Amino acid sequence: MRTMKSKQVRAAYHHGDLKNALMETALVQISRTGVRALSLRDVARRSGVSHTASYRHFSSKESLLAAIAEQGFRRLSAAMRAATLPHADDPVAALQASGVAYVEFGVSYPEHLSVMFSVQLAHAHYPGLAQASKEAYALLTAIVHDGLRTGSLRGTEERTITLAAWSIVHGLTQLITGGQLQTKDMPSMSARELALAVTTLLHQGIV
Repeated sequence: MRTMKSKQVRAAYHHGDLKNALMETALVQISRTGVRALSLRDVARRSGVSHTASYRHFSSKESLLAAIAEQGFRRLSAAMRAATLPHADDPVAALQASGVAYVEFGVSYPEHLSVMFSVQLAHAHYPGLAQASKEAYALLTAIVHDGLRTGSLRGTEERTITLAAWSIVHGLTQLITGGQLQTKDMPSMSARELALAVTTLLHQGIV
């Protein structure tokens, strides 16, 4: 007997949306067993379609993961743009807003995050993924560049400031999604509250 999920995916397939259906099934499996255990054949089976049908969209497990990573980077970029839009004239506020948006994205899409950064994908083989990741990074570097140009941020090493800003929010996101902050010594704070607190410490050092 087919599950309701399989029927939904089968319907999506007949409506020409098998690609997204396979990606959604893969994300569910990643949340359960991790990236390494993912199998394209198993994803197809769980989606209610043949392995041959899945090949029409993904030639390998790597190509499936590349599509998920690209989707993740595009969603991250959209979240960062939306967060920084109200702060177009304030690079410091924009930098903090982008960091908070990064953490909130990672907490909302932990499976995407795990694929985006824990899998060694050959970006040269997937131009869409390469472009999406560059665009996300470019948003951050543009904010830092503008901050240095206007004197809002201290220092001259644009690359170092960018790396520090990225490392702090990425590290915090990994700690939250990995459950390492769920201890009696950590006060009960939302991901947004934690992101605001941590990014404030960074800004105190570069403003």
